[in-house]
Amino acid sequence: MKLFTRSLAALLLLVASLAPSWAVNITILVGNNYYHGPNNTNSDSDVRIITVGDVVTWTWVAGSHPTMSDSSPAAWATFPMNSASPTFTRTFNTVGIFPYHCTSHGGPNLGQYGSLDVRVATPTATLDARSAGITVNVFPNPSRGQVTVQFEQKQKLSGDYKLRLNNIIGQEIRTFALKPELTSAGLPLDLTDLRAGVYFYSLLVDGKVVTTKRLVLQN
Repeated sequence: MKLFTRSLAALLLLVASLAPSWAVNITILVGNNYYHGPNNTNSDSDVRIITVGDVVTWTWVAGSHPTMSDSSPAAWATFPMNSASPTFTRTFNTVGIFPYHCTSHGGPNLGQYGSLDVRVATPTATLDARSAGITVNVFPNPSRGQVTVQFEQKQKLSGDYKLRLNNIIGQEIRTFALKPELTSAGLPLDLTDLRAGVYFYSLLVDGKVVTTKRLVLQN
C-alpha cells in the first residue's frame, strides 16, 4: 500500500509538472458588437474548442460590453469589459461547454455572444514532438520581412505541422503549413506587408503548441 501511495504521488507530481506545457493562452478581443478569438475576425460571435488547463483572457478593444456567463451555475460573475476594466482572465479546469454573451448587445446564442467547449487535453503529439527533437527557427531576426523558416526533426513523426504567427496582443496573423520533408535550406516567407513590431511564431503539431519564439520586424 505504501508503494502504491508513493507511486501515485510521483505520478501526480509528474502530471502537475507537465500541465503548463500543455496549456494554451488564448486571447479573445472584445470590441463593438464582437468577440474575436484567433481565426475569427468577421462575426459577432466566437465559438471555439479548448482543452482543460487552457487560460482565456478577454481583452477590451472598444465600447462597453459586460460579459455574462450563461452556464448554470454561472462559470463567473458578470465582468465589465471597458476602458476601466480592460481584461478578464480565467483558467478552465473543468470539461464542459461555457456559453456567454454581452448583456448590452446580445443574449444566449444571439448577437454578441461566445462559447467555450472545454475538452480533455491530448498532449501525446506535443510530448512526442519534443522528444523527437523537432524545432523551428525563423531568420534573420530582426528582419525587414523577407525571412526563412528552418524546420528540423531528429526523428521523423507523422502529424500535421504548422507555423502560426501572432501579433503582440495574441491575434493570429498567418498560418503556414510545414512539411516534414522540408529541407535544411528552409522555406522562404514574405512578411513585408506586416507592420514593424514584435510578433510571436509557434510550431504546432496536430494543433498543439510545441514551442513559441519571438520575431522582430523592422521598417
